[in-house]
Amino acid sequence: MVTNVFTGRPARGIANRLMLEVGPMAPSAPRFPLASSAIAPLRTKSEPVGSRDFMNLWSGQAVRLARRGVAARELTRALAAEALARL
Repeated sequence: MVTNVFTGRPARGIANRLMLEVGPMAPSAPRFPLASSAIAPLRTKSEPVGSRDFMNLWSGQAVRLARRGVAARELTRALAAEALARL
């Protein structure tokens, strides 16, 4: 989902409570760079208890890099190795 609630600018992220309740593209979202400071108190309280409700869960456009059934650690290593090989 494209949202502006975390930064004040449109960015692609995984939907969470903040995006769904405020609306992904909220006209009331503070402009960049003020939006991240505005939600900081919510993140400060929710992240330590494992809540993703107010966390930015960025999701870029590189879907072609996804690999089914691969642990994040192994995927990261494989992507890094591929990137190094292209240098």
